[in-house]
Amino acid sequence: MGAELDKTEKAFFIFDKPELNLGAVASGIPNFSDGLSLGLPQLVAAKDARTYTWLVCRHLSHADLVYNYCLASGLLTIVLGKCFCETCYDNILKTGDLAELIGSGRPMTDSQFADNIVTPIIASNDDFARKVDTPRSDTNIPNTWVSCAHLATRDGLRKVYAGGGQIYIFEDYFICQDCFNSIPADSLVDLIYEGQLMTDVLFYERIIESLYEINYESLQAVGHFNYSPAI
Repeated sequence: MGAELDKTEKAFFIFDKPELNLGAVASGIPNFSDGLSLGLPQLVAAKDARTYTWLVCRHLSHADLVYNYCLASGLLTIVLGKCFCETCYDNILKTGDLAELIGSGRPMTDSQFADNIVTPIIASNDDFARKVDTPRSDTNIPNTWVSCAHLATRDGLRKVYAGGGQIYIFEDYFICQDCFNSIPADSLVDLIYEGQLMTDVLFYERIIESLYEINYESLQAVGHFNYSPAI
């Protein structure tokens, strides 16, 4: 899992495609997101509501799929506008190209990414925290996230993400590639002590809101935006 993706080829930044093939089947709790309200701050406005800023693998193409995947402790990888499940990530590392992802993935705007990826990730983690009685913050609100020290601030997140670093989300952890690679040697306990505990709201305000803007800036810097209207 510590291998590097080739982020130098132009294909890595392609978002648009004419058709969408969905092969994943939701399991567990269907339509969990109906009427869901997390009580989080309003999403920051997308830079261009018609611009695709994300490409998501087919196994994570809808909110129900993401919710159940995360609830089952699935690993998500985010890197330069791409979001993969563990199966697709491993396949990319084995084949060395993104042909399958580009052919079957779903391009998303910031708004679509928020609805189909961010909301179910936070919801599934919150539901899991309720079950295991996660330690609470000083305000008696549960700390539902652990961010590694490299991603715990906006500047740190920008440095890692804009540099093409891979970011991993699994269970209640939000960590960079260096920290992820060190887990077998250092254990998750070390990550908890060295990182920062966050509530859902703090995680959203400090990490997620920053991620939209940093992702846009990073893609803009490499000049690989597709300006076709989103469907």
